[in-house]
Amino acid sequence: MGRTMAPDGRHDIDSPDWLRVREALADPQWDFRTVDGITRVTGLASDRIRELLISHAAEVRKSYVTDKNGRILYTLRARPARLQEMVANTVAFISKSA
Repeated sequence: MGRTMAPDGRHDIDSPDWLRVREALADPQWDFRTVDGITRVTGLASDRIRELLISHAAEVRKSYVTDKNGRILYTLRARPARLQEMVANTVAFISKSA
């Protein structure tokens, strides 16, 4: 599959794979998604999802806390942070700096 090049040199700006990942991250049923969760929804390989999350870091927000299994959580930067997320981030920050 060909890659679409953005004016700033980034790849996959509107690739079908990125659109699927972005749609999974925007799902209102979930505040955050793991790579495994995105894999289940999109059918994409986890390595491909990680690659897209990195190449679209300007659009993706990574949580400071992990899920109960220690997996990294992601959402779109455009989604507003909820109070629960802000409290969890504050606790995580304080516990890491103590």
